[in-house]
Amino acid sequence: MSSSGSAKEKIIVTSALPYANGPIHFGHIAGAYLPADIFVRYKKMNGADIIYVCGTDDHGVAITISAEAAGRSPEEHVKINHDLIVSIFERMNIDFTNFSGTSRKLHYPISQEFFARLLENGMIDKKEGEQLYCPKHEKYLADRYVRGECPHCGFPDAWGNECGKCGVMLETHELKNPRCNIKDCGTAAESRKTTHWYLNLGSRAEWLEEWLSRKESGEDGLKWKQLVTTEVRGYLKRGLESRAITRDLDWGVPVPLDEADGKVLYVWFDAPIGYISSTVEYFQSIGESPDRWRDYWQNPDCKLYHFIGKDNIPFHAIIFPIMLERMRQGYKIPDFVASNAFLNLEGRQFSKSAGWYIDVIEFMEKYPTDSIRYYLCADMPENSDSEFQWDRYMAAHNSELTNIYANLVNRTLKFVASKMDGRVPPLVDSSASADAEIVAAIEAAPGAVGGFIDRFEFRNALAAMLDLARAGNKYFDAKEPWKALTSNRADADATIRLCLKLIKTMAVISSPFVPDTAQKIWSMLGLKGRARDVRWEEASKDILADGATLPEPEILFTRIEKAQIEEEKKKLEAIASKSGKDRKKKSASIPGVKKNIVFDDFAKLDLRVARVVEAEKLQGSNKMLKLIVDIGVEKRQIVAGIAKFYEPEQLVGKDVVVVANLEPKQIMGHESQGMVLAGGESDRIIVLSPDGPAAAGSRIS
Repeated sequence: MSSSGSAKEKIIVTSALPYANGPIHFGHIAGAYLPADIFVRYKKMNGADIIYVCGTDDHGVAITISAEAAGRSPEEHVKINHDLIVSIFERMNIDFTNFSGTSRKLHYPISQEFFARLLENGMIDKKEGEQLYCPKHEKYLADRYVRGECPHCGFPDAWGNECGKCGVMLETHELKNPRCNIKDCGTAAESRKTTHWYLNLGSRAEWLEEWLSRKESGEDGLKWKQLVTTEVRGYLKRGLESRAITRDLDWGVPVPLDEADGKVLYVWFDAPIGYISSTVEYFQSIGESPDRWRDYWQNPDCKLYHFIGKDNIPFHAIIFPIMLERMRQGYKIPDFVASNAFLNLEGRQFSKSAGWYIDVIEFMEKYPTDSIRYYLCADMPENSDSEFQWDRYMAAHNSELTNIYANLVNRTLKFVASKMDGRVPPLVDSSASADAEIVAAIEAAPGAVGGFIDRFEFRNALAAMLDLARAGNKYFDAKEPWKALTSNRADADATIRLCLKLIKTMAVISSPFVPDTAQKIWSMLGLKGRARDVRWEEASKDILADGATLPEPEILFTRIEKAQIEEEKKKLEAIASKSGKDRKKKSASIPGVKKNIVFDDFAKLDLRVARVVEAEKLQGSNKMLKLIVDIGVEKRQIVAGIAKFYEPEQLVGKDVVVVANLEPKQIMGHESQGMVLAGGESDRIIVLSPDGPAAAGSRIS
């Protein structure tokens, strides 16, 4: 239910810090920033004392690498990208309380205090170990400065922290034949002794287990998404390992120890602390007490909500909570981690390097901001991956936002302007059943929309808002006020007055989603102030004055033409092609035909129809799924690199084609007893399936 009428809430909302290495895209916005913005706007309208803090993630090796490539210092590189990201947020109407950056000097002592305190509390261990070193550059190599052969799949060009083929997370020392990747150096990396500090996550496994159980059950208030709890469960099952929190670099927060000269805090350690430093920065900027931030971050009555993409779950649902708890200073532990899945683009992942992206700033120069906010909310990847599709965007804009939402506003206000001298008709009683139904719909809408937002179901909330507009259009058509003007003026007045009340209600409850449009409606009703300042509980209240003169109505949205969308599709393909990446992909994924074989070679393969009976993600990899398949004579376990293209639940019950007599192979510690056949390009793989019903175990020849 809506939080209206409850005691004033104190809330911290954060969104994942965008990396200051380039612009953000619509996938980022739909995943972490738009849902948070909707939630914050709604909670403010319920009277909550709420702050929404964020900032850019400014450190890390990727920053230094791209800065070097661009011929800039890391500071210059971060400043350029920070300003670019801010400009996108401003255009998208993402309303932060404060937007900072982790390279701000204020952030450094706060991060260093976390390190010192956790060290004092026994959560950080000092270890001497081997680290790769480039003799040519005379420096230790952080993970992104190393390339080598993946020990799991044999891919020859894996990064020092992740394999780009099988997706397994790596440590640099695990790579075979490692080499320096500084400006494509290629020098063989040497292993040398060095000292680093490690966060002992395993010591808090029992605490994390108990905490997670409460989140799974909803004991603490809100039941967490399975998307989040499944991921955390996987890490717990595999065992929490200590993670290094220092690096041999000169860009980042210096480790506050004399013996750690030349070392900085690893980016994943200091980045979430940026939420706290952003809060401190905000209260300093408005001249508040230096300790004002503690009223939120160290207040047990305050709620903390993280909005992130699914790739950030381990950091926000495991590492950061442990850090906050072990500070032993009463820091808030997250009440809810609102993680979304990924938004793809026309069947492929957003990729600036591959030219498969939409320029956000250019987009918003051509299309209304509220139009894209509406669409990204309507197709938000709340529980599984979704897609930005140009055709679907056009349909959402034309059929929903324009033909339903804006149409009701336009036809009602035009009717008032042309048939009622531009004046608000009097409020009259009506016994018509249609009137009673629409009154009930108006009164119920704020609670329905608010209830969904309270449960972080933003798609349903938007749908409930649109349902009110649908009901209004249906009511307008049924009552035919243009006929009643001459035959029953009182009924015509009642109809239009209720439509105006509905429109006012709609302006209020749509304000979190389409704030600019909601304000336009508010102004066209002749109302003062801002729709966003109306208390949610008063959304359906009729505050129009009998006989008040309304301003001339304006068109809220114009239709997007098919030709315009087709041009956008062509442009997308052209950009991808121009980048050169697309051509490389095609040439790699569609190679020439291999050397001929004889039939006897083919006959050695035992190809069978297999039915997937179980499927789960392989922990530690974002590309691997572990499948249990029925091949008729027995059940087999197969590890398949299709996690980026299929959710486990999509595969259960599906018939696939497997190589049943392939020699078993160990993949990431799991035996794979066969191979699932799949085809396509690297950005979209499709498993092969029989074209119709087939018994499990059926041979394919």
